[in-house]
Amino acid sequence: MACNDFITPLKSAVDLLKLGCQKGVEFELDNENLCLNDNSNVIDYGSYDKNQLSSNICFMSDDEDDSSDDGEYMTEMERLYRKMKRIKNSDITPEQDGGVLKQMKKPGFGKTVPEKALVQIHYNAYSEVGQPPYDSTRMRGEPMKLRLGQGASILGLELAILSMAKHEISRFLIHYSYGYGEMGCPPRIPPKATLIIDLEVMSFTEQDGVDDYYDLTPEERRAKLKYVDIEKVVNVETAEAKQYFDSKNYQKASYKYSRAQNILEEYHLKNDEEEKLWTKQLLKVYTNSAICHHNLKQFGRTIHFCNEILKKDKNNVKAHYFKGKALHGIGNFLEAKNSLKLARNLDPSNTAISSALQSLAKSMKEQELFEKNMCQKMFSKPIYNAKSDTDVFSGTEKKEETPKDEGDQQTCSEDFRNLVEEQLQKFQKDSDMTEMPFPCIQMNNWEIACILETADKLGLGIRKRGTGSQLRYEVHKKCIKPDEAK
Repeated sequence: MACNDFITPLKSAVDLLKLGCQKGVEFELDNENLCLNDNSNVIDYGSYDKNQLSSNICFMSDDEDDSSDDGEYMTEMERLYRKMKRIKNSDITPEQDGGVLKQMKKPGFGKTVPEKALVQIHYNAYSEVGQPPYDSTRMRGEPMKLRLGQGASILGLELAILSMAKHEISRFLIHYSYGYGEMGCPPRIPPKATLIIDLEVMSFTEQDGVDDYYDLTPEERRAKLKYVDIEKVVNVETAEAKQYFDSKNYQKASYKYSRAQNILEEYHLKNDEEEKLWTKQLLKVYTNSAICHHNLKQFGRTIHFCNEILKKDKNNVKAHYFKGKALHGIGNFLEAKNSLKLARNLDPSNTAISSALQSLAKSMKEQELFEKNMCQKMFSKPIYNAKSDTDVFSGTEKKEETPKDEGDQQTCSEDFRNLVEEQLQKFQKDSDMTEMPFPCIQMNNWEIACILETADKLGLGIRKRGTGSQLRYEVHKKCIKPDEAK
């Protein structure tokens, strides 16, 4: 539905220097490839089942399919136009020329979509009655985002959206002068095609003042803008972030929240009243950022944002809760327990906190049992293999050779190897954790090699923390980037 969905190729490129220096240049369309080089929105009907396809065919409703046409022959499109023309206030064009007619199917709520808004819509677009759509967000299973007033869509669609409220569903009949013009866009849209668009506004966010903000330099923002001005921009960024969050696109939601955070943190407060409003808004942004990073399993960033919240609000339940969950995720069980207990003390009836404490208690019990068994297995009877120079941790650290007999080398016990594999498999399946620290007990080179080999076999990563007597090993899931902030 956007204008750039359809690309019109030229037979030869236009010389931009000549275009800038002369009154104009001549060019010729490549009619053989007209509109055929962009198939991104072409619907492959063969890929859909019959029920899905039939449910999206353009049918006239009972009130539209009125046969009182005085015996005059009319096409289905002409009949639809006549019926919609009879609806009171159906013409929504500024000139009242009948170019865009509207029939509301389901009313929405709240105010109508404002100019320059960022809207999220679902639609089926037809060029014929009784046919499948030539374009459909519903069949693609994903709504379209559109910024109004940017020339990114046909005029008829913009007028249609501007007449609607949130969650309204309406049908529009759009004359070709408000659509794709006299030429159309073959093969999907024939010349002089009247379009039928069944449209639903899913959500919208006002963009008033956003462009002005980003057009200013930091110095101009500081000198010209009041808190009420930047609050508008923050509200736009957070509204978009919420849309991404609701659709489980946490990466983009996190990006939008970071933009809101930057706007707030760059602002120079002018009085106590502004500081109260600023603090409330910033805490909300920090909280939502923490939740996004938690859902992305980026627990270091989660802890960072929770700490920022607690600097300003030490009794913030959500901050203690998500910090505790994140600490659990990186294997810091004792601190996780402290954070979750603080959250429970502040909100004793919260079932999510109780559940998190139970999950943590289970992990702590399993870790304690693992440490106990690990110590026992380390003293089990070792086995001996042929002498080898296999790397222990990296290309520069080699295993020490402790031969039993000449040509032989001791390795870890089979019991130890089985225990490590069992524990790493449990960790691999645990959705709450991204990192697993190994117990701070002295291991020989063969046992360390066993851990490394098993982790690699299961697709897990491993890294060293500390040195000397404080040296410890941590296993982590490779699909999750280890956080720097801990």
